Amino acid sequence: MTRPEITALIVTGLLLVSTFAVSLIPAPQRSEAEPEPLRTQIRGVIQLDRRSSSRALVVGYNYYLLESYAEQNGQTVEIEAARRHGSYIDSLKAGRVDMVAIAWSDSLSVDSVLVSRPVDSLTVWLMRADDTRDMEDFDSWLGEWEQSEDHERVRDSFLNRYDVFRSRQREVLSPYDSLIRASADSIDVDWRLLAAIIYKESRFHIEARSYRGASGLMQMMPSTAEHYGVSDPLDPESNIQAGATFFGRLVRRYRKVAADEDERYKFALAAYNAGMGRVDDILNLARLRDKDSGYWEDVVQVLPEMGEESVMDTGVVKLGTFKGSETTRYVNDVMAIYREFCRICPD
Repeated sequence: MTRPEITALIVTGLLLVSTFAVSLIPAPQRSEAEPEPLRTQIRGVIQLDRRSSSRALVVGYNYYLLESYAEQNGQTVEIEAARRHGSYIDSLKAGRVDMVAIAWSDSLSVDSVLVSRPVDSLTVWLMRADDTRDMEDFDSWLGEWEQSEDHERVRDSFLNRYDVFRSRQREVLSPYDSLIRASADSIDVDWRLLAAIIYKESRFHIEARSYRGASGLMQMMPSTAEHYGVSDPLDPESNIQAGATFFGRLVRRYRKVAADEDERYKFALAAYNAGMGRVDDILNLARLRDKDSGYWEDVVQVLPEMGEESVMDTGVVKLGTFKGSETTRYVNDVMAIYREFCRICPD
């Protein structure tokens, strides 16, 4: 064997030995596992009994909190209010929903799920037992929220409710004043009138639902909500904007009929409650009976006749008989609330 061959053999041997030695050195271990990323979408259910706190807007408050949490994390969120007597705990455990809000007291009987810290001693949020990363993040966010400058103001606007007819002057009517003002400005209507409609329709409860199927702050019927692009009836912004747009259309409709602004409001309110066709029937009959069609109080004088079958013989009524007592009461109530809101909140 020549000297160069011996040298090459020695070098090769040394390389093999060094490679083997390196392979015996254990790879460095992470001191902590990398945290799992948060989910990109949250499917939440608010399972609370409105009757237990009829004035406090507990559902609206929890909706606001979950939306705020998701927005901060760049997550999308779908939130629904549980139907009466329904339970979503099984849906949570099965993975069909991600979070469920329940009353704090009810959490004592819940097992096999994670329970968040109490939200202002009223509610807790539940997650599946394996969602520890998300629960830790949500709990941390709640803690930061409770220490924030906005916490007390926002909490009070949702939870410290009042009797509208016994309130002194104040700057705030509801947690949704900024949304109401913006929507009212878009239709050139006094924002306090729009607030009065919402108060009459839902008492500012986003989860309100009528036996006829109307839902949300402005109690939009499903067909009307769909027409105005409302996919989430709980969402305050879209519900208020859609309801305001519809009401603005009604105000414009009766601009040439009503004697002044207040009368336009009354006709529009009647149509919001009973429908445009019903109000047109009342107006047609009022004109036939020589009533002053510019004033709601004069027009409604024909309502007793509207309730009789013989009214169809006049040829001016298209939709059949109509007693109208509910609609009359609705208009009177909203206008009374509107006047009170103007007193309570002068600006």
